[in-house]
Amino acid sequence: MPQVTVRIEEGIALVVLSNPPHGHVDRVTVEQLGFALDTIEANPSVFAVVVTGGEAGVFASHYSAEELEILSRHLRMTKQAPGEDPLPLATLFAHTLARIEASPLPFIAAINGTCIGAGFEIALACDIRIVEDDGYTIGLPDANLGLVPGAGGSQRLTRLIGQARALELLLMGRTVSPIQAVQMGIAQELAPDLAIDAATIMAGRFADQYRPATARLKHLIRGAADLPLAQGIAAERAAFLALLREDEPLARLHDLNRGERDITD
Repeated sequence: MPQVTVRIEEGIALVVLSNPPHGHVDRVTVEQLGFALDTIEANPSVFAVVVTGGEAGVFASHYSAEELEILSRHLRMTKQAPGEDPLPLATLFAHTLARIEASPLPFIAAINGTCIGAGFEIALACDIRIVEDDGYTIGLPDANLGLVPGAGGSQRLTRLIGQARALELLLMGRTVSPIQAVQMGIAQELAPDLAIDAATIMAGRFADQYRPATARLKHLIRGAADLPLAQGIAAERAAFLALLREDEPLARLHDLNRGERDITD
């Protein structure tokens, strides 16, 4: 049974993570998530992606402890050759999450259950996180195993909620509730019912947006933390001027000036 499936309907790609019974991320999950991205990138009709969990009460859990124990024993017993990657699977996982960030498409994590460790790292790579109000936990409790996140979780969480709050959560190996996740800025919305329904509605809104503008906005915002302010403003101005030269923005401006469009819609 596949651990990652993709269904594309009306321009929305639904990625479902499923590894029963506990929803752990493992080698197969990582590989199939990459294949899912290949499928999405090859389909020009897709304008938004929703990622959710397929197991009851689980979005995606921590990385397989069985695989990590085997890896730990292997690393202790073998010598690394010069230039050899000792953790090719971890490198692949990090690369896959970077693909989500770099994609011109908006990715929405519809968190519908336990979302910890590697599962939370997948959600952190998405652009927007929506949570259901239920009794599950969210976070990076890796320190409780004497470890740190392995695919960029400490870096993404720090950029999201700030250094002090990230230090508190990660050093203590602490997880939070969905409501706390929204309060801290980890998640952007608390769904009134199912996270997948709220995420689908949000994804549908992207259908009305001009795709090149969406892609440029995502690129600008994702890169803002890595650029000096002046360079970020220059990049934004270049994107603004480039879009002004295109047909679709001109048509929308024309409709606005004729009273046939509202800028807030």
